[in-house]
Amino acid sequence: MKDQFKKLKFKRLDAYRDNPLEIQAHKHQKKEPGGAEKSMEPKTYAEIDLNNLVSNVHAIQRNVLPAKVIPVVKADAYGHGALPVTKRLVKEGFNFFAVAQFQEALELRESGLTQPILIFERLFPDEIKQAIQAGFRITLFGEEDIRWVEGAGQERPAHVHVNLDTGMGRVGLLWNQETDFFNALVHSRHCHWEGIYSHFSTADERDKTFADIQLSRFRETLSRLRRLDKKPAMIHMANSGAILDIPESYFDAVRPGILMYGHYPSSETSRSIKPRQVMTLKTVVAHVRAIPAAYPISYGRRWVTQKATRIAVLPIGYADGLSRQLTNQGEVLIQGKRYPMVGTVTMDHIMINVNDDPINPGDEVIIWGNSQQGTIQLAEVAKKIGTIPYELTCGVSKRVKRIYKGDA
Repeated sequence: MKDQFKKLKFKRLDAYRDNPLEIQAHKHQKKEPGGAEKSMEPKTYAEIDLNNLVSNVHAIQRNVLPAKVIPVVKADAYGHGALPVTKRLVKEGFNFFAVAQFQEALELRESGLTQPILIFERLFPDEIKQAIQAGFRITLFGEEDIRWVEGAGQERPAHVHVNLDTGMGRVGLLWNQETDFFNALVHSRHCHWEGIYSHFSTADERDKTFADIQLSRFRETLSRLRRLDKKPAMIHMANSGAILDIPESYFDAVRPGILMYGHYPSSETSRSIKPRQVMTLKTVVAHVRAIPAAYPISYGRRWVTQKATRIAVLPIGYADGLSRQLTNQGEVLIQGKRYPMVGTVTMDHIMINVNDDPINPGDEVIIWGNSQQGTIQLAEVAKKIGTIPYELTCGVSKRVKRIYKGDA
């Protein structure tokens, strides 16, 4: 009997070795009545409402017409899933996208996206050849970039955009040191000059003094370019803050980021567009424990019960992207009521003080976002820990499955 068991065991292991995905399938299946198997739903997941996304982008489009919208889908669409987001927006008629990195553009192209993709970061010579072949829009930062394009040995032209640094101080061609660069660009045999853009550093601040300076510098440069034989067809500058507050910066196109995903870039912008939250971070109550008075909760004993109470344990932690700074600060929604996070946020769990309320294992919990039981605005969560909504959505880890509503 032992020999038969060993043979069966090793046969099973060999099958898993030949098909490792079978292990995952068995992990995530459960029996239905009658013996059928179905995939188990995750306890913690991010619900992405693509209908809200579309509503936001159309609201932006109406606000900036006749300028076109270039949806920014860098950082996996700010944590929302770049491929489902771009696919849905293509169906809505949007046909030009922007990312930060070459690899992000490549993943979208290999997944079937055929539309133009602008890459914000600087490309090195070994990337430029492939970028030209893929039809990516390449950002130029100086004359060296032109030489790299020329040396790529490609017959088809490279579609290029110039990043003009008007005060961001991060990347790009300095706005008042560009004379030789533009002469070289105009005479390049391999660069098709499609666009020029700049980026605001303070468009989301109430005081628009420096934003106005940046806009003035950009316009001054555009004025000098009028003398050239070639001119770009696409001029763009406005980010989310400028879309809300600086209509003079719309030009030919705008580049919405966080606004597209349902959040204002700061508390200081106007509310001229009313976006809807796209991501709702959800989990469930895994366990409810009766805890006596004067009992410490979680690492470091940073919270101690003042009286006998009930503590709900949730299967979400900093490994899922929930900031440790929410320790003793965060709140969640359960059955339509807010409850406080207590004790240190751990890698895989957080604890919630639910007092004597009838909270049970399996109850849905909202960390942030919209639901039938209520709403927690992500901006509110971000404010509590001194950060911005961008960081929180981008920080939701790959361990958290994205589940899409609205034709993913």
